[in-house]
Amino acid sequence: MSSNKVADKSVEGIVGKETDTQLVPDTFVSDVTTHNKQTGQLNAKKTGIYGAHNQDAFLESIEMTEAKIVGPKYTDARFLGLIEYEFQLPARAANGPNAGKIIRFKKAEKKTTYDPTKLSDAKVADMSNKAAKKAEDYFRNNPDKREYSVQIDGYWFTVTKNQSTGKISNAFLTIPERNIK
Repeated sequence: MSSNKVADKSVEGIVGKETDTQLVPDTFVSDVTTHNKQTGQLNAKKTGIYGAHNQDAFLESIEMTEAKIVGPKYTDARFLGLIEYEFQLPARAANGPNAGKIIRFKKAEKKTTYDPTKLSDAKVADMSNKAAKKAEDYFRNNPDKREYSVQIDGYWFTVTKNQSTGKISNAFLTIPERNIK
């Protein structure tokens, strides 16, 4: 009899190693907690603030990056503790006499944050973990997809998968799209 992972684990009816792969890393809860509270980091394209889903961290990041909040804060009574901000990052001169100085502001971006006085960091991390676990089957069945929305405890999360590792890398709170008139 040939030896393979299925036989070694005494599991019947499972074919291939993909079903055997853990998509949510063991460090997910601590990673997402760090991500939610980090400050001053820009995303890879430098168009938005990376992490900082905790409102206090986001507002500190706005100050650190010299970004500006444009428009009113948006809240929705269905999602207690969530606040959506629209903000613009500064564009800076790359060289010359004005190097490093703000020359304009980039296109407005939106960011959903949570108020840690209404939703604790631990509660958000726990819900994020549940969202990631709930998304595992979707990503197994749709390996080319990188995002999936799930609802946990009445809140919506966008769960993301790292393209190169295939692991779930984040699950963050969102306020669903709405019709604005």
